[in-house]
Amino acid sequence: MYRATVKSAATLGGALLQGMLARALARMPGEAQASTDVVERNLLADAATVLADHSAALLDSFPQALLAEFAHALAGGRGGALTFDSLPLLGEEQVRDNVDVLRVTQDVLEAVRPELGELESLLAAAQGPGTPGRHPLRPEVFVRALHRLVQQSPVAATVRRRWLRHLGAELGTELAGLYRELTATLRAHGVAAAAPAMAAAPPPSPERQTDLTVRELQRLLAGELDLAAPGNRPPFADTEFSATIPAAFEQLREMRQVDQVMQQLRQRQAAVPDPAGEGRSLLRNALLLQVRRPAQALALEVVRLMVDNLAADPRLLPAVQEAVRDLEPALMRLALADPRFFSERQHPARQLLEQATQRSLAWADEGAPGFAEFAGALREAVEALLDSRAVGPEVFQIALDTLQGAWAEAQPRGRRLREKAVRALLRAEQRNLLAERIAQQLAGRPEAAGAPAEVMSFLGGPWAQVMAQARLADRGGSDDPGGYAAAAATLLRSVQPALAMRVFPHRQALAERLRHGLASVDYLPAETQRWLSTFDVLQEHAAMETAPPALPETPAPPGDTWLAALEAHDSGFVPLPAVSSAAEHPVWPPELPGIDLQPGAWVDLLGATGWERWQLTWASPHGLLFMFTDATGTARSMTRRSLQDRLAGGSLRTVSAHTVVDGALDAVARVAWRNSV
Repeated sequence: MYRATVKSAATLGGALLQGMLARALARMPGEAQASTDVVERNLLADAATVLADHSAALLDSFPQALLAEFAHALAGGRGGALTFDSLPLLGEEQVRDNVDVLRVTQDVLEAVRPELGELESLLAAAQGPGTPGRHPLRPEVFVRALHRLVQQSPVAATVRRRWLRHLGAELGTELAGLYRELTATLRAHGVAAAAPAMAAAPPPSPERQTDLTVRELQRLLAGELDLAAPGNRPPFADTEFSATIPAAFEQLREMRQVDQVMQQLRQRQAAVPDPAGEGRSLLRNALLLQVRRPAQALALEVVRLMVDNLAADPRLLPAVQEAVRDLEPALMRLALADPRFFSERQHPARQLLEQATQRSLAWADEGAPGFAEFAGALREAVEALLDSRAVGPEVFQIALDTLQGAWAEAQPRGRRLREKAVRALLRAEQRNLLAERIAQQLAGRPEAAGAPAEVMSFLGGPWAQVMAQARLADRGGSDDPGGYAAAAATLLRSVQPALAMRVFPHRQALAERLRHGLASVDYLPAETQRWLSTFDVLQEHAAMETAPPALPETPAPPGDTWLAALEAHDSGFVPLPAVSSAAEHPVWPPELPGIDLQPGAWVDLLGATGWERWQLTWASPHGLLFMFTDATGTARSMTRRSLQDRLAGGSLRTVSAHTVVDGALDAVARVAWRNSV
């Protein structure tokens, strides 16, 4: 039902846009006439006229735009230009454009909040227990689809902005109706409401108020603020720490330097737990007194918001959240001297934070095997950073190298297994690509025109794999290594009445050649025998020029990337679910526009015993095969089609498509975007 609901939403996308167009076209002329601004009146009237002219084209294009955004959401994609790392790339026009998108998103969310809450509870129940509570029917997905549609239209930017504004104003009403329709359908099929799970939800936005804006972040990342005169901006203006500065100043005057404050706090935390973070707040205030440039004050604010997001991320286990909180003073001290931490992904401090949080996602609970060792090494690294008085990236590089060494020692066998699996998958992809070309060549041979379907199925499937394997393994430059191309020609002649008698005496030699070739790719003996039995029947009746009887079912050729038995074993290959290959249950969407998952992403995969946590660690060069590993280093692999099908069907769900730190910084960017709105 979850799958059917998503499909239904895509199918109803045309009607959704049609309602939006009708409402917008009815209102825009009146709003244009009522405008007291002559320029705006003309621009809005022009936008309405052009919208009417392009309505048919927009209706044709919207379903594909919606499908693209659904696929992006299913794979856990990020919010495009709203990400932290994209900020330096945005010009003024793009900033205004994205502010418009965010404003529309906020308005739509307010308009559909009751209907969305009810639908999400039913979707969570339809997905099953332990599901992540993230789905492609969220309001922002529809807004992004609308934005994609508008941006692709061949009209002026002034027209596009007014289209987005007025179509977006009608989206809330139409989307609320769609949500009610989907909710009614789910209830009619017996789905009972359940509270949506939050296991894979992104970190919440900071609750604390901040005046941070997109322009300030852009200037920080570009290094512009470092050039400003110290007196241009009061370092403590409009911050929540202003009222506590005198107390912090007295503390500093007694202790003379921040290092002594840190040392005292470390000793106090060792003796008495500080769950409320009072010690960290005191240190924040102490560090604020060292601010000499506006960029430093802004850097401390970004660190504070980033750490707050990380510490509140439900995907991180409590021990990891606490380690991140404890690391905050060292990060703030670094930010005062080296704000490159924010703009350089390879900065040692950024890498340490990313790798520690990402690796921690391998465990769903703290009692899982291996987590205690991981958490212990992380705790030691944090302790060393807090005890160090060094300021700069070098101390973080030392801590990162130490952690990486400890992690490598914990999984030496896992690393060897992954390397073996990658070799097997690379070999399989190379062979499959060559086999596809060979299958096309065999289908174009003159003898293939009248050949039985069973024979063409064999030649285009397993035998193309045999020929490809022989060519890849050949080092002598043979035109037909193994004689397998000649065997294909002989097989084609042996099953056609006009040609069969010429090769009938050589049937046994042909059978042995086929058997030998299939064994070279570890083809299962039982399936080999079924093919040979089928050919025996076809050859006998071809020689007698009689129609063959009903034949037993032969193994179907691989409709997906095929792996030999040894390759499947070495890579932990997960075949397509049986339901996905059945004609009555086609994969939906038939062709997803793309898979956004990149190596490093964490997913939950539904196995025989429940949900299992895996990380995508490798994707083949042509994107046909993907390999996942778990906390023990065990490998699992699957084809592109299988991955698409599991994503669409809900048996594979994204825990973190990008690094946790990226998500925390993106949340900071979203706060800045909201303030900019």
